[in-house]
Amino acid sequence: MDALVLGIGNEIKRDDVIGLEIVEALEARLDRPAVAFETMNSGRLLLIDELSGHDRVCIVDSIVTEGGEPGDWYAFDPQAVEPDRESGGLATHNVGLGTLTTLGEAMGESMPAITIYAIEVADPFEYGEGMTDPVREAVPELIEEIGDEIERELAADDRQNAVGRS
Repeated sequence: MDALVLGIGNEIKRDDVIGLEIVEALEARLDRPAVAFETMNSGRLLLIDELSGHDRVCIVDSIVTEGGEPGDWYAFDPQAVEPDRESGGLATHNVGLGTLTTLGEAMGESMPAITIYAIEVADPFEYGEGMTDPVREAVPELIEEIGDEIERELAADDRQNAVGRS
């Protein structure tokens, strides 16, 4: 298995730094050649070639939803949350990750399974240093969840490869 953990955020915005911080912690925990770690500034268009070639991609970012409380976190498949015209949700230039994956497959690219992990924030645009308390308190649980999930998948892949060699 070849995995990519991608943190999206902005270092100068308080809670929007969350994706960058979590990826840094996961990189320290998951020191395996099969897992790549990248960070990117919010607002940059994800390109098909950045995602293709990996078996698994975990994207970590902040999110604002109706009814969510800062510090709540979610894990979901991008196909389930394609943007609509009014919201532009989870999209850059109105191309959602689900659409991007479908487009990549249509172009003959090997597209990964993608899971988005998002932590609810009150204001992703607030400038400043240090996350707000509810968001900071949610970080360890999400690091554990993502790390455990990747470790389970790596272990399953190792077992499958061992069976294939015997």
